[in-house]
Amino acid sequence: MVRSVIKGIAATSLVGAAFFSGFNLQILQGHKEDLLRITPTLLAARLSEATRPAAAKAGSSDLSPVDTYHSVLEKILSEYGAPPSEAKALATWRNKIRYAGIDGMLLAIGDRYTEYWNPEEFKRNMEDTQGRFFGIGAKLDVTKDKKYPMIIEPIENSPAWRAKLKPGDVIVEVDGKSALLSDQQHLDDVIKRIKGEEGTKVKLTLRRATEKKDYVFTREQVNSPVIDSWMQDDTAKIGYIRLDLFSEEADVQFGIAFERLQKQGMKSLIFDMRNNPGGMLHVAQDLGSRFLSSGPVTWLKEKNGQMRSLDVDIDRRRSILATGKIPTVVLINGGSASASEIVSGAIQDGGAGFLIGTRSFGKGLVQTIIPLQDREGAVKITTQRYYTRGKRDINTFRDESGTVTKLGGVKPDMVLTETEKDIEIQWAALRDKPFDRRYAAKFSPQIAKGVELLKARMAGKPWPKSEKDIPDKPEKSETVSTKSKNPVGPYAKPSALPLTTEIDSTDK
Repeated sequence: MVRSVIKGIAATSLVGAAFFSGFNLQILQGHKEDLLRITPTLLAARLSEATRPAAAKAGSSDLSPVDTYHSVLEKILSEYGAPPSEAKALATWRNKIRYAGIDGMLLAIGDRYTEYWNPEEFKRNMEDTQGRFFGIGAKLDVTKDKKYPMIIEPIENSPAWRAKLKPGDVIVEVDGKSALLSDQQHLDDVIKRIKGEEGTKVKLTLRRATEKKDYVFTREQVNSPVIDSWMQDDTAKIGYIRLDLFSEEADVQFGIAFERLQKQGMKSLIFDMRNNPGGMLHVAQDLGSRFLSSGPVTWLKEKNGQMRSLDVDIDRRRSILATGKIPTVVLINGGSASASEIVSGAIQDGGAGFLIGTRSFGKGLVQTIIPLQDREGAVKITTQRYYTRGKRDINTFRDESGTVTKLGGVKPDMVLTETEKDIEIQWAALRDKPFDRRYAAKFSPQIAKGVELLKARMAGKPWPKSEKDIPDKPEKSETVSTKSKNPVGPYAKPSALPLTTEIDSTDK
């Protein structure tokens, strides 16, 4: 059975589980690690032997490219005259050289989505999609001047929550060392320092307004929620569900939130996937199955050109949504990628909802994850493409500089952009009421438009004419430029915006 993972452009990072690169790999579940380690090892050995020139096999002095790499690496590690003297730094230096060689090999392919994860990155990616990690439990972004990490939101019942940290609190130091961001220290580096083993302590120096204060936290397991929900309009009974990531538990959490809103009398729904970077493909299939009665959720194009569909899972279908009895507005933007695009595209193609926002990121390539032996990380290789339910190719093409040459993504039925000022207002509202995202949502023009259209729909009026087939004006699309304005706030894009978002699949 093939089960897949989607990773999109990074959303706001979690301390202890950075969303910049994160997701789990299900093939490691079920205690099949030994088999998985052996297979890549044998494959690498056979490839090495197969690519060795005949003369080299016969004892010639000619070296294959693989042997040449190992020979150069050995000489550097043994003969270089100024390696680090401290043991830990020396080990780090050696690994950096090895990993750089791998990165160089993958760079030669010319595919930005084919990459190597070192062991630490692989571990972190697994933590993210599982939604469980050891840390203080706070979502991070960076300050507006991009100099320091900043608390965006503490996770409920976490150490950060109990310490009453607030959105806007700036992390100045971690264990007495500066958290200033630079070319040598990125946000992800600070997150690594905040992470740690369960039960260990970490001291953060935080600045709130002009006051500095030290906090000592004991790291503990944090179960990261990826769903937030409430009744957006109590009178009209318009529910709201926000999905931050397609983690392993996303569909289950969505179901719980939906049932809770139903008990409150929900008559229509706003489903918010703005800035959702993706996650796991089978979870996208499960969630998409809630909105559709039958047929494909998405299509995969294999290496040989054949197309196969991932169809609605009848066991997971929820008839009340699939029959259209709950009118639904879906919110997307340029930060919505991969699984978000699969689900929003399926809803749009299937007529199961009305999309509002801006064109999504546009990532339609599939990678296969192969874990390496001896816990040496994993390699991700592009192997497939995916298309929407209606077989639309939503992949955005970019040249070597990152400039868009062909626009992709899912275009909403109604294009409505939130300005930087809109974001700042919502941010200020969240800071005024740190644990009340519903209050901040009242200042979102896109949510307000969703409420307006749902009220009209429940009154018997049709959806407005869709704009999805109208050509874009370049300045109206968030995906045309690779340079993000990076506003900070409750609905902001992350400051470190990678130009990658991928679907990763492996055989279980």
